[in-house]
Order: sequence, then structure tokens, then C-alpha cells
Amino acid sequence: MPALAFVALCLAWGGTWLAIRIGVHETPPLWLAATRFTVAGLLLLGVARFAGGWRRISLPDLGRLVVMSAGAISICFGLIFWGEQYVESGLAGVLVQGFVPIGLFAFAMLLGKERVAGRQLVGLLLGLAGVALLILTQIRYESDARVLAGTVAIIVGTLIYDWAGVYGGNLLSRYPAPLMSAYENLIGGVLLLPVSLVLEGHRLASDGLVPNVRALGSWLYLVVIGSMVGFTAYTYLLAKWGPTRTSAYAFVTPVVAVTVGVFFAGEHLRWQDLLGAGMVVIAVVFIVTRRRPATDAAPVVQDAVEPEQVRHS
Repeated sequence: MPALAFVALCLAWGGTWLAIRIGVHETPPLWLAATRFTVAGLLLLGVARFAGGWRRISLPDLGRLVVMSAGAISICFGLIFWGEQYVESGLAGVLVQGFVPIGLFAFAMLLGKERVAGRQLVGLLLGLAGVALLILTQIRYESDARVLAGTVAIIVGTLIYDWAGVYGGNLLSRYPAPLMSAYENLIGGVLLLPVSLVLEGHRLASDGLVPNVRALGSWLYLVVIGSMVGFTAYTYLLAKWGPTRTSAYAFVTPVVAVTVGVFFAGEHLRWQDLLGAGMVVIAVVFIVTRRRPATDAAPVVQDAVEPEQVRHS
């Protein structure tokens, strides 16, 4: 059963990147992200209450939770969804899924919450070199400046996500993971809704609020498969396997994202893209396979996914 849950997790989160790319071509990206996380948060709150993980959030912790949710959901996925208008889903999946553990380690190291071992430093430098290669490849081959802008937006969003993970690490260690995931999704989605209405209101007014079939399918996949199925499988694996073994999904989901993009969307990757992606995945192996608990806690979302306690883009 755990093996099946692991496969379900990798497929669910690996496929979210193509679902996002399909959705943002059919409906405004911030609106898609805001509604996805708001509804997912409400559903996950029901799961948390049913599972007996309900606890009152103290007032000081609530303020920290709002800041963390704004960074990990509102800003992070606002940038990622916007960037995927111009960046292929496979590359986006590699950038986010691969760079999350790299960025988490880097922020924790800078803040003195993580000791630097030689293996991890090699992983950090290798990961940064892989991301640099991916960016330089976009600069060299893409004439559309929006592709580079989208790539940068995805990387910046992931870095903000990593910062939020380190910022909220102590908070996440004091409350059940299902409850924190639900609140982060709900708060982050609700905060993003007015931003979408301000920036995308004209398009929403002209297109209408009723999505077409492709947009609705994308949204349903993100809410049901990406959030509900993915998170359920993830929390089950945490209980059965523990965080270290479960974190192996971080090596698999970027590969799934690239494979899904190539076979189902006809995406094409250059050899430089594959080399950069491979460097990032190897870097994740170096960093995640030897980590102290200090960085185990991170935002509980469903895509970016997500080392140890990181749930998604």
C-alpha cells in the first residue's frame, strides 16, 4: 500500500505542472491560483477536522501563519501561475520541485539553522549551476522576452516559498500537518483573490466567470488530484515511511513533470535543458539525503512541491 501511495503522490504532483499550463491559457492565472487554493483549503479543513487534527491557533501564531501563507501561497504561486503562461510545464516542474529543497537549505544555512556538510555544499553549488544553465539557455535561444520573464518569475516565487518555509518552521512543528496545510491554502487563496480582481478584473469581466471545459478540467485536477489526492498520499507516507524516505518524491516528480509535458503536450526540451534539469535533480539527492531536522518543516502546499514536510506545484 505505501508503494502505491508513493506512485500516486509522484503522478499527482508531477502532473500538476501541465494542468497549470493548460489552465493559465484558458483563464487568468491569478484567478485560477486563488480559486484553486481557496477551495482546496476549505476541503482540507474538512479533512483535518474529520481526521481529528483540529487545534485552535493562538493569536501570535496566527499572525505568523498569515505571513507564511502570503509568501508560500499568494506570492509564490501567483508568480508561478503567471510564469507558466510562457514557460513549458516540464521546465517549470524542474525549476520548482528541484529548487525548493535547494533554496530551503540555502536559507536555513544563511540563518544558521543548518550546518553545512561537504556533500550538501556540493549539492547547493550544483543546483545553482543547473538553474543558471536553464536561465542562460532561455536567454540564448528564446527571442520572446516573456519566456525569460516567466522563468525568472517561477524562480523568484520558489525562493519566496523557501523563505516562508524557514520563517514558519517553528510554527509548523507545533501544529498537525493537515491543519497547517488547510489554513495555508485557504489564507493564501483568500489573500490572492482581491489581487486577481484588481489586476485581472477586466479579463474576468470580458471572459465571464464560467470557465470552459479545458479550464474547468485543469482546475478540478489541481483541487482534487493535486491537493486532495496528493496531500492524502503524502500524509499517509509520512506516517508509514517517515519524512526522509518520503522525500524521495522530490527526485521523481521533476522527471514525471518533464515526461508528462513531452508526451501529452508535445513539449520540446533542448539538451541544455535536460542537462540543467539533471544537475538540479542530482543536487536534490545530495541535499535531501543528508539533512538535519532544522529544515524539515516547510510550507504545506501541493505543488512545489516539496521536501520532507513541503507538500505542490
